[in-house]
Amino acid sequence: MKKKIKKIKIETVESFLGIKLTRNKICIGFDVCMHATGIAIIRTTTNYLVLENTDKIIVPKNIDLLKGIDSFLSQLDDIKRMVSQKYNLNISIIEDCFFGQNVKTLKALARFGILIYDRFRGISTEVQLMLPTSARSKIKFKKSNKKIKGNQLKKEIIDYINNALDIKNKDTDIADAIVLSLAGLVEV
Repeated sequence: MKKKIKKIKIETVESFLGIKLTRNKICIGFDVCMHATGIAIIRTTTNYLVLENTDKIIVPKNIDLLKGIDSFLSQLDDIKRMVSQKYNLNISIIEDCFFGQNVKTLKALARFGILIYDRFRGISTEVQLMLPTSARSKIKFKKSNKKIKGNQLKKEIIDYINNALDIKNKDTDIADAIVLSLAGLVEV
């Protein structure tokens, strides 16, 4: 995992997003995917928001399902070890699976999401499943046009996150994980 990617005044982020964030909390967000799961750890202090770490779990596309699960679990366990040694997580936000057009994708998201839940429920005080649309709504992301979807939507999400945190991320999986982690830090 990369280390301390960005430290920014928390009021700057809150002002950009139009929300209040909980202080002194650590959240990990998982953008679950069969082949590229994005991970982001965000910590807040009294005055700062720190994007601590980002990472990705990569599973080759043309691999047997069970071998893919083994590869995923091996990488996830490595990340769990590092995270549990370094952080006292308050919350894990795992992308909840949604039904698009492809049942195979839905099954994969459900499998990989529950594996993350199983591994991280013991090292986070709280674990939540959250739909991507709910996470975006919590951090006040709005599409430029209701018809926007696919790659154009991903580009808008990346731009929104980059502007909010003053970073230069180009990875959609990392951007989605950051959205989930930020959503977990929104004050209720």
